[in-house]
Amino acid sequence: MATLAPKTFRRWVYAKPMTDGSLTLDQFALEEAPTPEPAEGQALVKVKLLNIHSATRSRLASGAIALGGTDPFSYACAEVVRSRDPAFREGDVIACQAGWQEYQLISSQDASIGYGRATELTAALNRTNSQWCYVFRPEMTRMWPPEVLMDVFGTSGMTAYFGLRECGPIMPRDAVLAAGASGSVGSMAAQLAKKAGARVVGLAGGAERCRWVVETLRIDACLDYRADDFLAQLQAAFPNGVDVFSDGVGGDLTTRVVQTLMNPNSRLFAYGTSAAYYAEETPAPPSAPGGQRKTTRQQFVPAEAEPAIAAKNIKVEAWIVHDFYHERITAENDLSRLLLSGALKPVHAIVEGFEKLPEAVVSLYRQPHAGKLQVRFG
Repeated sequence: MATLAPKTFRRWVYAKPMTDGSLTLDQFALEEAPTPEPAEGQALVKVKLLNIHSATRSRLASGAIALGGTDPFSYACAEVVRSRDPAFREGDVIACQAGWQEYQLISSQDASIGYGRATELTAALNRTNSQWCYVFRPEMTRMWPPEVLMDVFGTSGMTAYFGLRECGPIMPRDAVLAAGASGSVGSMAAQLAKKAGARVVGLAGGAERCRWVVETLRIDACLDYRADDFLAQLQAAFPNGVDVFSDGVGGDLTTRVVQTLMNPNSRLFAYGTSAAYYAEETPAPPSAPGGQRKTTRQQFVPAEAEPAIAAKNIKVEAWIVHDFYHERITAENDLSRLLLSGALKPVHAIVEGFEKLPEAVVSLYRQPHAGKLQVRFG
């Protein structure tokens, strides 16, 4: 049953520029606006839950999120309230891109923001021109709450699932290093590698977080990358080298592991650069020498690591997960089976209430969260 829309809705906007790369509550302002009526080919959706991405601060600093505007890049679970778009029916629960706001107009004809149009196969599956905008199957919405739909079955779980598949098959003889093991993708990748029978060692910040990783994800070990003897511990954990490196951290860690630990003909799954996103200095927009935008591999794999990658014949998988979204249903089915069997645990941190959204965004860079940070609007 569709939800009735109020006459007005609330939204948070980027109200004040950052001056020193520090994100504070002062950057946000609350606005109220009339709830729009969908035109022909549009649908009005009510946002139920919003994922907070680690790139939010850099998007604010770079101008990708306009001053006075809201964040158009966020991934949301939403319910269709009114529809004049044949791809959506009132009451449908969907994934889409949405701003920091309670209601949003969408259209199946729109391409995704920041990524362009979906491939022909993905568009046919989604019945939209966006990789990220589609109706969840009713079975999925009955089985799983929005936080799981947007975590395990969102970009985090899908990135881990397809990343390990493309680096696979993961075998029991493999030694796997999972950087960012308490993060949204890293926690999924570590669990999937362990389910395949491999020996899995994770990396996380702090002894307490490492204990949580081992106890929750049930992997073999976790090392504190903040420890004074971290490099010695890392070497000791992999006496025969690393066969698969799941890496969402980037930077010096990637270079060091590739050069000193990865075996010949091993596999590197590079999916992010959290070291840059969480650094004290806000990262600049990705660009290569000459001002051209970097390729995904250039963004995720440091240039300093490339000579060792070539010398060791390391297979590198570095891409954005929407390249595989035409296979989304297969991934949803496989991941559902793992959840139901208890072999996979969803890991997310939920902040309750639309009013708390600025606090959630700011906290992302001030205190660690396990898994995907999400704001449930209620």
